[in-house]
Amino acid sequence: MMLRMLLAVAWIAGATAWPSPALAEEPETPGSDQTPALEDGPIAEVVPSAPMEHPSLHGTLSLSLADAIRMGLENNLDVQVARFSPLIAGEQEGIAWGAYDPEFFGDIDYANTETPTAFVVLTQEVVKEKAIGGGAGLRGSIPLLGSSYTFEFTSSRTDSNLSIQTLSRRYNSAINLSLSQPLLRNLIWSEPWTRVQTTRVLYQSSEEEFRTEVMDTVQRIADGYWDLVATQDQVRVAEKSLETAEALLDRTRIQHEVGVVSKVEVVEADAGAAEREFDLIIAENRYRNSQDQLIDKVLGPHLSAGSTLAIEPTDRPDDFVQYEIDPQVAMKRAFANRPELVVADKEVERDRFDLKFAKNQRLPQMDATVSYGNQGLSGTFRPPVVPLVPPAPLPAPTGYSDSFNHYLTGAAAEQLTAGVMVSIPILNRSARHRVSQANLALRQALTRKRRLEQTIILEVRRAVRNLLSSQEGIAAAERRTAAAGEQLRAERIRLEYGESTPFDVLLRESDFVEAESQQIVAFQAYRTSATALDRAQGTILRSYNVAIDQVRSLR
Repeated sequence: MMLRMLLAVAWIAGATAWPSPALAEEPETPGSDQTPALEDGPIAEVVPSAPMEHPSLHGTLSLSLADAIRMGLENNLDVQVARFSPLIAGEQEGIAWGAYDPEFFGDIDYANTETPTAFVVLTQEVVKEKAIGGGAGLRGSIPLLGSSYTFEFTSSRTDSNLSIQTLSRRYNSAINLSLSQPLLRNLIWSEPWTRVQTTRVLYQSSEEEFRTEVMDTVQRIADGYWDLVATQDQVRVAEKSLETAEALLDRTRIQHEVGVVSKVEVVEADAGAAEREFDLIIAENRYRNSQDQLIDKVLGPHLSAGSTLAIEPTDRPDDFVQYEIDPQVAMKRAFANRPELVVADKEVERDRFDLKFAKNQRLPQMDATVSYGNQGLSGTFRPPVVPLVPPAPLPAPTGYSDSFNHYLTGAAAEQLTAGVMVSIPILNRSARHRVSQANLALRQALTRKRRLEQTIILEVRRAVRNLLSSQEGIAAAERRTAAAGEQLRAERIRLEYGESTPFDVLLRESDFVEAESQQIVAFQAYRTSATALDRAQGTILRSYNVAIDQVRSLR
């Protein structure tokens, strides 16, 4: 019996210290079976490899989009900040489980008392007692059921001169196991169990929020990469335009010196060269700003005031692939893969838990309690005041350990108590209003999710439309560039034969530069629109072959 009771206590302590496998199971990462966003394949691939060493922020760094994304996810400070959130949320779940950890408790005390007496039956005028005692035990609560338990062992040693007691030194000991089980309020939906459930949901939400941040970071890196490519091309166009204008200015000056053209035409050519020099200054400044923006996204904290690093993009946006996009398919992908929807679902789930807890707290309190224990006594026998005739031998003294020889046996001194405690609030206004509040919060979360779904629909429709129009815009920009180039060539021929002026050539050249800039913008819009569609569908990590588990660990 004693062995079975100790085993039962050990089982209760173990059950409360560790959650069951089903309750402690970590959530799977959603979206592991995502499909690429576009029908004809991903835009770029980030092949997992060994971590890239940090380059010196001087000189030139040739970088593909895949390497830029890999380095950015390694170094980007926004991602580094977001990495902490799931870990912090996981610690919150661990804190919530700590409410079910068993607690060891104990106490010890000493007392030395002297009490005057006036009883006839006592031979002492002062009763003296010295006692030392204490106890220790284990207590805690059980997950889900809300049961609480206490197992306690107490003992004491008392030395007394009280003549009416048969023991001059007595040892008292007792063991007791008590259980309390809620039957209405706090059954299952107690505050600790609700906190366990809600913190688990918050942990899962933080995982999806981290995935959202990684998606946004990949999109920002890709957009920054293509922006750098575009500004680099704009510098190239501006340099070419300035070279053309300066060559035209030199030619016009020579013609003026020989008397072929007037001074006005030289001034017009000079003004055209100055305008293009100004355009080149603006383009170079934009290019340097784009460099800093991409370095910040890719290399994180390694950018300094004295950095002279120049990133040289190796991917070109004019590797044009015509995509056929079905808006319905894109919408289904978005609803299947967007982490924001998972976060919204988790918010609804958390509010449902809060509502269940609020409804439970509205119930009357009814707790059943049961307690079972044994007591033991041993010690040294006192000689009788009036000797017996003939004197009888005193029983042999017993030690401390003899006080619990009969525990859990038929000869034990047993204590068994059981009862039910009932408490019914009269108005219970706080609990009723908490239920109403939880109901409203749940309805708000459901409405917020519907608003998010509508927003995602708008984002996907806009992304599909932008990608389709950017593909059409590339064709139109190419035709305009070809036509403007032909017009410029014809105007130069006319200038050779004296049928045109430098001013007219500069106008045609301006049209050609504008057409080239428009074509650069069209290709940039095509790339950023494809990335935006991937992001709107929630498949951007799949398209760029980014494994979220490899990004999650702290750097």
